This record gives sequence, structure tokens and C-alpha cells, in this order.
Amino acid sequence: YIDFDGVVQEGTIEVAKSVETDVKAFFEKAAELSFPIHKVVKSSDEAYHWDDDLLMKDNTTAGCNYRLIKGTDRPSAHGAGYAFDVNTALNPYVRYTDKGVEIDPPGVEYDPTQPGVLTSDHPLVEFMKKRGWEWGGDWPPESGRTDYQHFQKIPPSI
Repeated sequence: YIDFDGVVQEGTIEVAKSVETDVKAFFEKAAELSFPIHKVVKSSDEAYHWDDDLLMKDNTTAGCNYRLIKGTDRPSAHGAGYAFDVNTALNPYVRYTDKGVEIDPPGVEYDPTQPGVLTSDHPLVEFMKKRGWEWGGDWPPESGRTDYQHFQKIPPSI
């Protein structure tokens, strides 16, 4: 991947074997577009210990991570490796509750004009949607959340 200084970097992202080709194609397309990625890590890396809050705060790009969907008791698509998040501190997770809007990581603002930020018309979002992936930025407030960092492709059998 290309970092924010334009330097080619290497990282490991864990995903289900069935989506490996698509995720590899995402990173190839991102490099082709010079789309900057802060860092690619495994959720299990010692610095993170599967902690989604730490991963988001550190602006990571990561895949498999067993966890519940925030605010629910339902497992996330990350748990089976069918999802990955990109530049998590630039592309926040927004939750709409009866208490108002909560943003993770805290203090982050979604600014589509900044490098490394995904938008509905971004070539990477369009590329993944053509491959059958869902982008969390398309989820309307009525769904309870908008997840700008999130891509998922759930197999029909699940």
C-alpha cells in the first residue's frame, strides 16, 4: 500500500479466504490511485489485542476481528473475516441513538476533502461495490449507523 508520504509499505490484513481476491484487488487499486493508507495491521497484533477502540484511534486498516456490532449483541462481519475497515480515524463510525450522535473514534470529524477519506463517489468505493461489496458509508441514519471506514461482503450462506 501507499502511505501518506507516498512511500510503498507492506502490511498484513486477515480476511476470509473467499474474499481474499477482492481485498487484494482493493489494495492494488488503492496503490494505482495513490490512495494513502496510514497502516495495515492485524487486529491480533500485540499493540491492539483485538481492541477495536485502539485500532480506530490509531487510524488502522484491518480485517478479521471478532467483535459485536457496536451498541448491539450481534456479531460483526469482521468476526468471520468478511469485512475490513480503512483509515479508521479519517473514516469514522457514526452511531445514531436516542441520546444523539456518537462518533468513533471520539473527536474525529468526517472530512471528505482530506486524503485517505472514502466517499460514495470515490473510485475505491465504486470499485468494491461493482465487486459485490457493501460500503458502510451508504447506510442511512435510519439504520442506526453510518460506517465510512467499513466494507463487507457477506456470503449468501450466512
